[in-house]
Amino acid sequence: MLSTRVQVFLGLVACVCGGCGPQGPPMGSISGTVTYEEQPLKAGVVTFVNEKIGTGSSAELDSSGNYHIPSLQVGEYTVAVHNWPPPPGGKFVKLNIPEKFQDLETSGLTKSVEEGENKADFSL
Repeated sequence: MLSTRVQVFLGLVACVCGGCGPQGPPMGSISGTVTYEEQPLKAGVVTFVNEKIGTGSSAELDSSGNYHIPSLQVGEYTVAVHNWPPPPGGKFVKLNIPEKFQDLETSGLTKSVEEGENKADFSL
C-alpha cells in the first residue's frame, strides 16, 4: 500500500499531466472572405468585438479577401472591416467601402462564434 504522501504526489502529477486544473473559456477559430460589390476586398482588417465579455480580435485580409483568427472566445460578436491605424505621423487611408462597415456601431455585421472551426463570409 502506498503512503498518503505518495498517493497525493501521484494524484498531483496525474492532475498536472492530465490537465485537470482550471480550464479557460471555450474557444473557437474563425475564417472567411470579405467581398465588396461581389469582388474580394484586397486590403483591410476584419475586427470581431464582444463587449459583453470584453474580448475581441482582428485579422488582416489577404489579397483574396480571406482572413483567419485562430483563437477567439465563444460568444456573439459585432464585426467591422477597416484599415489599420496609420503609423505615427502617417495619414489614415479609408477603405473603398461604405463607411458604415468600418465602424462597429454602424456596420450591422454580427457573428456567433462557437467551439471549434467557424466560417463567416461578409458581403459588403
